[in-house]
Amino acid sequence: MRLEDWLLSETDDSCAICGIRGNQILTIHHIDNDHSNNVYDNTIILCHNCHNQHHQDKGLTRNHIENRKRHLIQKTLTQYGLNAMKIANRNRFGVVAMPFLLYHLVDLGYMTKEERQMGYGNQEDATARFAITENGSLLLHKWFS
Repeated sequence: MRLEDWLLSETDDSCAICGIRGNQILTIHHIDNDHSNNVYDNTIILCHNCHNQHHQDKGLTRNHIENRKRHLIQKTLTQYGLNAMKIANRNRFGVVAMPFLLYHLVDLGYMTKEERQMGYGNQEDATARFAITENGSLLLHKWFS
């Protein structure tokens, strides 16, 4: 999935702050204000009104946006996914899991599928070992330490 698709999916196609819907009025906001830093955890969907409130210092603070993004990251990565990342980060080996539970983390670049652990034949749903990537470790440190 493209970055924009992940962002729209996590907010159900609405502004992350006020909840208004409509693709014509939504924009991608860069939390650190660096437009070249187009990574998932630095971007959030805002409507033009909330975006302007933030950039014109009219009550929508960076802290408020970061708190909302932290909640959205938890929703998107899932509690199971975050726990798997934390365990893999702590033990430096990884975790063994059913791939369908962690493939979204592979798609986002936070984990890699290292090897299949067990299964019969050509099953894609056999358990596999997943390791955390450098980007996954950075995300944990930035948002959950």
